[in-house]
Amino acid sequence: MDTVTAIQFGLIFFELLACVTGLIYWKKIKNKYWQWFPVYLGLIVIVELMGKILMDVYNDRPSNMALYNYFGIPIQFLFFFWLFYRFFETEKLRRWPIAGLAIYLACWAAERFFLTATRTWFMSFSYTVGNIILLVLIIAFFIKFINSNEILKYKQSMMFWVSLGLLSFYLGTFPYYALRNTLFDNYRQLFNVYFYVSFGLDYLMYIFFTIAFIWGRPK
Repeated sequence: MDTVTAIQFGLIFFELLACVTGLIYWKKIKNKYWQWFPVYLGLIVIVELMGKILMDVYNDRPSNMALYNYFGIPIQFLFFFWLFYRFFETEKLRRWPIAGLAIYLACWAAERFFLTATRTWFMSFSYTVGNIILLVLIIAFFIKFINSNEILKYKQSMMFWVSLGLLSFYLGTFPYYALRNTLFDNYRQLFNVYFYVSFGLDYLMYIFFTIAFIWGRPK
């Protein structure tokens, strides 16, 4: 097994770890909107496994990228927009995920039908927009969190750990994914280094998700 394959299976392990941990603590999240988090994580594991099969068994890169561009990546943004919508209690804050969803879907559709060139293998425009929107929602959460009594019990806040994980990954990898096509075509060495860094941040995100299930108390 080469290094890249080992790293990829490592990511699947941490994704599966978070999913299984959520199922272990199912009683705690049952009948709350958090019960859909392990389901989402299970879908992510399935997507990763399908991607490995498409690449390693069939060597089908176009189908692999289509899987991520049209399902794997959009479902991540859609789920977390929904999660923030459910977490935010005021009508004013709930408008942000709704507006973000509309903007992201419009950008995804525009890139899919009008902007993506035939040689472009990663839909970086819609990903960048989705990333920015998600970071805005994360910042909104932390501002609300810091100015509330919840900060005194941060260890028990599931959204705190989830947002910390999202911030680590999506902020840390923002330059990599925003410029992925450019880096791949023109700065291959930098692309390769950032490739490994992105996996490390991905591991960290799912570790925080796992902690959320263990220490968190759903609202």
